[in-house]
Amino acid sequence: MRRYHALTGALLAASVFAAFLAACGGNDSFTAAPLAADDRPETGLQGQVPIADQNSGRSMAGYRKGMTLVGHSTLMDRGGNMQLAWYKHCAYVDNGSAGDHPLEGLAVVDVSDPKQPSLARIVSSPTGRNSWEGLEVGSATGVMVAFATSRTDPLYVSLFGSDNPSVNAIAADALDVYDVSQDCRNPIRVATLSTRDLFPGGMHGLKISPDGKTAYISTIKASAAPASLATLAAVDISVPSSPKIIATWNWSDDPENTGAEAWHDGDISADGKTLYWGTVSSFSAAPVKHTGVRAFDVGSIQDRSANASFKLLGKVDWTDCGDSQGHTVQFANINSTPYLFAGAECPGVQFHVIPVGDPSHMTVAATYTTEASDPKNAAAVANDNVTYWGHYTGVDNVSDATTLFVTWYGSGLRLLDVRDPLHIREFAYYNPPAHPNNVFCGLMCATKNEYLMSDVRYDTKSGNIWFAGVNGGFYVAHITASAGPNGLTAGR
Repeated sequence: MRRYHALTGALLAASVFAAFLAACGGNDSFTAAPLAADDRPETGLQGQVPIADQNSGRSMAGYRKGMTLVGHSTLMDRGGNMQLAWYKHCAYVDNGSAGDHPLEGLAVVDVSDPKQPSLARIVSSPTGRNSWEGLEVGSATGVMVAFATSRTDPLYVSLFGSDNPSVNAIAADALDVYDVSQDCRNPIRVATLSTRDLFPGGMHGLKISPDGKTAYISTIKASAAPASLATLAAVDISVPSSPKIIATWNWSDDPENTGAEAWHDGDISADGKTLYWGTVSSFSAAPVKHTGVRAFDVGSIQDRSANASFKLLGKVDWTDCGDSQGHTVQFANINSTPYLFAGAECPGVQFHVIPVGDPSHMTVAATYTTEASDPKNAAAVANDNVTYWGHYTGVDNVSDATTLFVTWYGSGLRLLDVRDPLHIREFAYYNPPAHPNNVFCGLMCATKNEYLMSDVRYDTKSGNIWFAGVNGGFYVAHITASAGPNGLTAGR
């Protein structure tokens, strides 16, 4: 296993030699590069926040290699931050607390000055207070969609407890549409779509088509619920003030379903005609059978044809990461070949690389995980009390990607060189300092380290990277000269 230490003075040669010995036969997924004076390298395994660092206070300062902080807003120290969306110079950070506190809701951040991002306002509609992972802006239209994750479903009661504020009854059954095209600092809610009948357990996954006219949404169901409740739907948002559901598909349409499968998140091809959606096991105790990615022809939905529908094209499954397999799906072209990077949210292999030139015959061509996530190192990280799973992603350029950005829960933001997608290499990381004593302290609340869960934006003009921290708020970062070899060119 490879370890990374600050190297100084007379210890340099001995440290390099020790690192070389440690690397033999181990994980070679990190591209080495000389340390800079202001790097704060990890002291243990790749991605680890060792219990020794937590006890000594070292973890409070965070870890970074090849990256630096440009700007930061604590969002008034509220905590409980989850998903990130963006439009022009504005960022939107939602919240998973779902109560009536003034700081709960959708934080609107003005990033006109990346060195000093400022909180413009907090949108406190019911969905704004509980959208969790359901937030996105269509970059082509400036239409933002937000919905709320149900806390009344048995699955969420088991995760968050049964003491849920009354707004959940409203938020769990609604999808809000906002216009941010005129003034991104001032989202205007133009419609609310009731989804009570279609999603009685609440919504969870969301993706807006490249043309900004269709929102694809899905739900996670409780393991005891029937397959008919694991629904994937297309919502027409071409007229933002009048959203409407135009097509659905659920697991009861698949004769091979076991009743344990459910949806999570997905992505869409550049032409908007192929939808890739991740499948999970609904946190069921039943044997996992169909957890991976499903590909759908949604051309009839994209074209608004008569009888528009989802057409299942292909599927790929795997069982090398516990019970939550197809959590995140990132589509990107690399050297004119389309790929998926499918992330898992469980102990085991974190990313599966899937060429999708033919979506009807998908196979896993390669996998990637960090040392801290690798089951081989489970004993070494067992006492850390830190979750080392990949969560959400971003790429530098969907049309020709070189870099995959991953918010890796307790391991921070990881930057992966995917120019050779079958041999992924990490070239930089940024794990922010701990940010304790927040107003809200719920899921992933931590006092000795940070957690990252959001999508990631790469600004192709400046080279700045936007992401959100559960405890620390909104961050803008940039790569530095000590990053390993990579394909990023903006802002250098």
